[in-house]
Formats: sequence, structure tokens, C-alpha cells
Amino acid sequence: MLRVAIQVKELISSNVTSALDSMSSSAKMLHQLQREIEEAIIALEGERTKTERNLKRLKATLTQNEMREADWGDKAKAAMDHDREDLARQALMAREDCREAIASGKDDIAKAKADLKEIDEAVKELEAKREETREQAKAQSAADADKSGCSDAGASTAEKRLNRVSQMEKRTEFATEDTASARTNASVDREIDEMRRASTVDAELAALKGGAKKAPAKRARKKA
Repeated sequence: MLRVAIQVKELISSNVTSALDSMSSSAKMLHQLQREIEEAIIALEGERTKTERNLKRLKATLTQNEMREADWGDKAKAAMDHDREDLARQALMAREDCREAIASGKDDIAKAKADLKEIDEAVKELEAKREETREQAKAQSAADADKSGCSDAGASTAEKRLNRVSQMEKRTEFATEDTASARTNASVDREIDEMRRASTVDAELAALKGGAKKAPAKRARKKA
């Protein structure tokens, strides 16, 4: 997605716009731009298909993790009913893993939906640019037909622009912003998360243990 996004931004923000605004753009360059736009649209359609498949898989995985979360909670209660605190603790830890997977899955689903929206918007904009470029290429071809020839300077300018069009993967800085600080704080985040997980499990174990102790007392009163 990143490579295609860079190409789309390059096409929309500089190459196509500058070419369409220039009265000296040759028909050859405009046809080249049209082909570049069409290739970008095809690439985006491929990204759309992959993103839609990934979104479907993420939703299925989320449903499975939600079912596992409920199942591990039931198993923890069953283990405490049989005075197996060790098994109950393991079940609760497994449930916490499911909860983390659920939260991560929801984030991934939201990102996939945002990617699909971005792809749709980019395709619409590129389609408009493609039509605009195609019309100007026709007009330029007609204008070129009325001329006796082109100057060497004009040909050189067109070739330079064509070279710039082919260099469309140069803007990658935006994808790496703020990554250094995120890596620095990663270990601290993990340790704090582990402490929170342990506190949650300990609290629920204590609650389950209290419930398990009350149950035999009730049964004893019934026998009496």
C-alpha cells in the first residue's frame, strides 16, 4: 500500500498538475502521463482486492477470539469450583491474551476500512486526472499537427519531464516519522501492560476464590 500511495501522491500533487498547467507540454509527455495514471489505477484496484480479503479474514479472526475469551472465562470458574487455583490462573491469563488479540484485531479492522476509503478516493481522483490528461493530449496532438516542427529546446524539456515522471518512489519520509521514540518506549509499555494483566488476573482469582468458599457452606446448610 505504501508504494502505491507514494505513486498516487506523486502523480496527483506534482507531475500531472504541472503538466496540465503547462502550455508547452508535448502530446508524447501527456500520453506518458496517461499511461502512468492508468498503471496507478490498476495497482490501486489490486490493493483494494487484497485489502478486502484481509478485512474479511480479520473479521473472522475477531469472532473466533471473542468466542475463545468467553470460553476461557467459563473454564476459570470451573477450575475454581474444583479448588484448582493454578488452572484458573492459567485460564484467566489465556483469556487476557484473547482480549489483547481482540483489541488488536479491532484496530486492524479499522485500519483496513480506512485504507479502503483512501483507495476509493485516490481512484476517483486519478480517474478525473486521467480524463483531463486524455483530453489535453488530444488537443495537443491537434496543435502539434499544425506546427512545422519542434525546437530542440522543447524536445529536451519534454524528455526531462518524462524522466521526472519515471522517478515516482522518492517520497518515503512521511512513513517513518516518530518511529524512533516509539521504539524507545516499547519495552516500558510492555512491562506496564504485563503488570496490569497480572493485577487483573489476581483480582479475579480472589473473587473466584471467595465464591468457591461460599458454595460448600451453602451445601452444608442444606444437608443439615
